[in-house]
Amino acid sequence: MPEWEKEKRIPTGIQGLDELLNNGLRPGSLCIVMGEPLCGKEVLAKEFFYRGLEKGEAGIYITTNNFAEDVSSEMEDFGWFLTSYGEEEKVAYKIIDTYTQTVNPNVEDTKTVMYVPAATDLAGLSSKIVEAIISLTENFRRLRMVLDSLSSIITFTTDAAAIRFLSFLKARMRLVKGLFVTLLESELTEKNVMMQILQLADVIIEIKGNTLHVRQSGKAATMGDFKVTEKGIEVKPTKTE
Repeated sequence: MPEWEKEKRIPTGIQGLDELLNNGLRPGSLCIVMGEPLCGKEVLAKEFFYRGLEKGEAGIYITTNNFAEDVSSEMEDFGWFLTSYGEEEKVAYKIIDTYTQTVNPNVEDTKTVMYVPAATDLAGLSSKIVEAIISLTENFRRLRMVLDSLSSIITFTTDAAAIRFLSFLKARMRLVKGLFVTLLESELTEKNVMMQILQLADVIIEIKGNTLHVRQSGKAATMGDFKVTEKGIEVKPTKTE
């Protein structure tokens, strides 16, 4: 690959995946990761988020169906510890939690966790996301964001509201040339809604059993063997589809 094209992409840092992505994702791109529940896409999203922190980038992780501390704990199971990235003067990440206040409405924001009353409050959630983007991009040149998951937003609101929300987030991240990954439960999404969502994507990663498929604009589809190990995601490129 020519050097000038490599410079246009940002590596995810996930073993084997960057090869399938032609050396990473383009700045400002939306990547939709889809598959059945518990297929490994949640681990992929968390590793994507953490590898960015390791590279000196900032990160936003939006959780709609888990407590913020559970997100951190699940990362620690793989040896991905967030502590050092939240203790410095320039905090490198924000977890936006739409779940905790449904059971504990009195919990307050910290320097690394921002709370929203519920995933149905898209106005409040949008406001927190914009606040986090502005705060982090003041100190960091690059930003990654994960939405875990779009399927929950669809379930808690409406198809149209979820698609508008995704389009809004894509536009905000494109403004700062950030990388945006969102998770989608393929088995729980109606076909017509799925097509509208996928039209917004720059890159689509689909996990089917032990195989990971990548589709992106202007490139041949690629695939690789996929597995979750004790150290995270491992992808072994096999061939072009």
